[in-house]
Amino acid sequence: MQDSSATLPVILTGDRTTGPLHLGHYVGSLKNRVALQTTHRQYLLLADTQALTDNARNPSRVRDNVLEIATDYLAVGIDPDQSTICLQSHLPALADLTLLYMNFVTVARLERNPTIKDEIQARGFGRDIPAGFLCYPVAQAADITGFKATIVPVGQDQAPLVELTNEVVRRINRQAGVDVLPEAHALIPRVARLPGIDGKAKMSKSQGNTVQLSATADEIREAVRRMFTDPNHLKASDPGCVKATWCLRTWMRSTKITSRLRI
Repeated sequence: MQDSSATLPVILTGDRTTGPLHLGHYVGSLKNRVALQTTHRQYLLLADTQALTDNARNPSRVRDNVLEIATDYLAVGIDPDQSTICLQSHLPALADLTLLYMNFVTVARLERNPTIKDEIQARGFGRDIPAGFLCYPVAQAADITGFKATIVPVGQDQAPLVELTNEVVRRINRQAGVDVLPEAHALIPRVARLPGIDGKAKMSKSQGNTVQLSATADEIREAVRRMFTDPNHLKASDPGCVKATWCLRTWMRSTKITSRLRI
């Protein structure tokens, strides 16, 4: 008997294993993943190989967060019976595809990618950019096409990476003379970017301005106190708005992630 899931649209998404997930991940992607797993064939990639592109000197950070992120997935409602969770480094075919695709993408094209430009600036690489980091959009294209995914849930800032994937797909199909790979489209959530608690950038692990899904009550309280919530709150050390604290706690209690968020 044919598996009915084989006819469902395929989703590929995932996270770099560089630290626990946070509220920005939940709003930007995790909430969608939970909703879509019943209507799509969904693969969640723990991107440990990609995480090494800027953590090669600290591999323990990547290794130690694999199980942490997998636990976060389960905590928000990802069902292993409906979604397949896989480890990037244990799928060598993806590395083979990455090597092949690098012949179809120029360095100039990678450097023009707005997502890469922003992340290079945020990390202060200057011209000392690890080659793996510059080329990680190619590896991401390999991930997406390796699963033949047609839907990729991403934040607004990650949409250019899906565009580059489709450029690679078109070049491969043109080279083959037949459509061997499907194009994918980015699924942008209603809230495309959640501001960080510093009020200056999006919530990001690399910026240290997040509220982790696994945060303790004390950690949540401290993060809320540092938020920019009103015109009188000009510095991170100034007291935050009591109303904002209540709103955040009420919102988190209304989600299904309270088993990890010990409020």
